[in-house]
Amino acid sequence: MNFLIMLLFSFQARAVEVADAPVPVFLKQGYSTILEFDETPTQVVIGDTRSFQVEKLKSSVVLKALVDESTSNMFVYFKKQPTRLFLLSVSDDAEPTFYRKFTSMKSIAVKMAKKNKKSKVYKRATWLTKKSFDSKKDFLSLEITMSADTTASIQPYWKNTFLTYKNIFIKPDQVWAEREVVQKDSEVKARFLFKRPNVPRTLVATQLRIPLKGFREPISLTLNKEVK
Repeated sequence: MNFLIMLLFSFQARAVEVADAPVPVFLKQGYSTILEFDETPTQVVIGDTRSFQVEKLKSSVVLKALVDESTSNMFVYFKKQPTRLFLLSVSDDAEPTFYRKFTSMKSIAVKMAKKNKKSKVYKRATWLTKKSFDSKKDFLSLEITMSADTTASIQPYWKNTFLTYKNIFIKPDQVWAEREVVQKDSEVKARFLFKRPNVPRTLVATQLRIPLKGFREPISLTLNKEVK
């Protein structure tokens, strides 16, 4: 019986195409980790379900360590891309991974071709690039891009960002940004996650406000408009 199980496992392992080498991910108990992909995962399989909490949020996988000093393998399956294998480790001594984005080689090649074709001219601007209000889990996820021109850099206070709806002010539960400062002639992406925000599903009359160093008024983004 054990021999048959080993044969079946070996056959299944060969049938799955795994992308590159296993990717180590370090977690810390009490903190969340987001792994973002350029394709929405079809399935996530983790070995130790008691030590790790896993949630799918659009094209991202949100991980949370429940038990300290634990390890596990995690497979992320896609429709078009090869399966990705992650090695999860929880330790108070390790530097945790809070956010990481994974891009396929095809996407990288397309981006490089576009970049070589035409140099991008950056303007001083901030716009909403992605929004998702998950009705089942009651999560509001917002992704923005902030760019700076050649005149000056921009220093946003990412952690002080908040939602406004009428007289209600709501702070995000999770904040991720590529960099703290938007350097000259560049852009930075940031993501904000709100759990059970007291705002309408249509996001009408709802704004995202981002304070900036050296400016009295924060940047305001109206959320019921279409993303760019």
